[in-house]
Amino acid sequence: MNISPEELKRKLGDREKGEDDFVLVDVRNPNEQEIAVIPGTDLLIPLPNLDIEMFKLDEYKETKEVVVYCRSGGRSTTAYGKLKRNGFLRVSNLEGGILSYSDQVDSSIAKY
Repeated sequence: MNISPEELKRKLGDREKGEDDFVLVDVRNPNEQEIAVIPGTDLLIPLPNLDIEMFKLDEYKETKEVVVYCRSGGRSTTAYGKLKRNGFLRVSNLEGGILSYSDQVDSSIAKY
């Protein structure tokens, strides 16, 4: 399931008010996160490490939505599939990645 940048912004606002509970996971590389990050990101798990670091998300497998994002949506689509195949019940992929989030929601986020 995809989530739009606007929907993610709403969810982040609701989470601040205690009305929504989810985990926001960046699947880009650490050097990319140094350039730009969506405020409220909970974890950085680069896609190449996802198979060995998926255990960091195990406690959310059946309890919370896991929202994944990358630069433009390709890597997070792959991450989405891996999580679903590994039994995660509620997974969403940010449409267009951080680039779309920057374009549509928060222009202060650097583009690269």
